[in-house]
Amino acid sequence: MQVVSSPRGARRGFTLIELLVVIAIIAVLIALLLPAVQSAREAARRIQCTNNLKQIALGFHNYHDQNLVFPTGSYRITAGSPSDPNPGSGRHEHGWTVRILPNIEQSQVYNAFNANIHYFTPHNFTVQGIGISAYWCPSDPKVQVITLISGGDGSQGINPTPMRHNSYQANCGSWINPDRYTSPIDANFTARYNNANGIVYFYSAVAIGGITDGTSNTVLASESLYGKLSAGDQVCWRWWTSGNYADTMYTHMYPMNPFSRFPDPTAAGINADVQTVTASSNHPGGCNFAFCDGTVRFLKDSIQTMAFNQASGAPLAYVQAGDGSWSVNQAVGQMGIYQAISTRNGGEVISSDSF
Repeated sequence: MQVVSSPRGARRGFTLIELLVVIAIIAVLIALLLPAVQSAREAARRIQCTNNLKQIALGFHNYHDQNLVFPTGSYRITAGSPSDPNPGSGRHEHGWTVRILPNIEQSQVYNAFNANIHYFTPHNFTVQGIGISAYWCPSDPKVQVITLISGGDGSQGINPTPMRHNSYQANCGSWINPDRYTSPIDANFTARYNNANGIVYFYSAVAIGGITDGTSNTVLASESLYGKLSAGDQVCWRWWTSGNYADTMYTHMYPMNPFSRFPDPTAAGINADVQTVTASSNHPGGCNFAFCDGTVRFLKDSIQTMAFNQASGAPLAYVQAGDGSWSVNQAVGQMGIYQAISTRNGGEVISSDSF
């Protein structure tokens, strides 16, 4: 009689080599999929950032409809008042980030802010500790971390108080003027004020009709990365209730994304470090910019810009006169497209194809 073995007796498990092969295949698949997942997440964060800037631009336009001008960058309470005991101290008040709150569905926060006193006083400590998510880029996670400020900007050494920060700043133009140390009582104030060519700056009151370069060719606001600032700058700058350059205003004087361009982006600039007053982001290849027509566009950091010092980022063709006004020395160079789109009335002819 022939004996036939049962298939049951032929069962066998995976060998060690087979298991290793399967694990290796899974590892390869994960390695291939991970960049795609990360790219998808970054794309989602960039879309959210775009939506934030659109909301900010809409807030600016709603404010303009109500007041016939865009919100001011900052101002100084009358010299000699309790809020400004020293006209030359650089003291300043709140700016656009507070003023457009009712226009971005933050009326409750706006109503809690006392605009009749200095923004950094005990009456406003609660508001300055409130985080506004529309002012945070999702690719800039550190901006959501609250910091404690001790004796900041005239608080007379009061115990550490909370301060929130922001990832977006308004465009003050191709240079900073009037600077934060300039007061209307100064002899050169008029020259400095007339020299301002952006949308939001000290004492600004820009109407859409004054943007003669065209609203679609003029930047309104941009990202300005908080998370890569130095530890000291993360404490001192980007205070969201402050109307100051490097807090809520930036300039196109320096090229965007200084962290990847200059050996030392903490080099001293006008009023503050270069890194604090420059458009920057964590989005690969450039930054999101809101334009004065309400659109938001992603501009590559390869956009044509004025020639600059490779070490410090300082523009090579800018010169400052004795009265504090800036101009371009045409014998040395000229504005690049990046600088031209920051001016409201520069008279440049710019095609949107160039940016």
